[in-house]
Amino acid sequence: MNKLAKLIKGEIKRLVRYKILPVSLATTALWIGLFLFVSAAEARQIAPLVIFVDVAAMSVLLLGASHHLEKQDGTIRTMMVMPVPLGQILTAKTVASMVLALESTVVTAVALYVIHGITLDYAALLLFVVVAGAAHAAIGFALSLNSKDFNSMLGLLMVYMFVFTIPSILFSFGIVDAKYEWLFMISPSHSAHHLIASAVREDYQLGMVFGGCLYLAVLAALLFKFAVYPKFKSNAARG
Repeated sequence: MNKLAKLIKGEIKRLVRYKILPVSLATTALWIGLFLFVSAAEARQIAPLVIFVDVAAMSVLLLGASHHLEKQDGTIRTMMVMPVPLGQILTAKTVASMVLALESTVVTAVALYVIHGITLDYAALLLFVVVAGAAHAAIGFALSLNSKDFNSMLGLLMVYMFVFTIPSILFSFGIVDAKYEWLFMISPSHSAHHLIASAVREDYQLGMVFGGCLYLAVLAALLFKFAVYPKFKSNAARG
């Protein structure tokens, strides 16, 4: 446990050194500025989308940037000779990536309360952000490990967003009829968005909430076991 804590601390320090965490905070500051110019009702309406973008798209993007910067620095190969299991290294990286999602969520929640007096179901929101963050960390790793450099990773991310994220955003604006939402839940992005929106609006469809949590948890486990772990080990060995 002590080794894992040190690994997590090291990963967070790298997020600061690579300017990943400051960029995430700057993005969150933009959302705060947006809340200043909208009404309370509008703020509650767009808050799920704001948190979702940071948990899903921004986490994947920043994780990919961090991975390829580490690859250039030779950090990953160095980690492989440390006396710690590969699983702990991946766990530390996943926790660090989820810090980005959690800090954005906390800052957004505080801004909503301070600016508009809006309260959320904080316990549920924390749970949903952790589940969605873990799934999208796995997706981010899978995209990064299957790309040669950051530019090619961006290409894969754009494809992912076009297929899974943009339809969910269109749904959030009411462009797609709500009766088709069950079909959208197969998208990791939409499952994450539905969970976050449920906690922000404190309006739950229990079947979809339970299904979304289970789906994202299983997806994260499968991706880490069969796509991330073996590929990470292979890439690290090659440098």
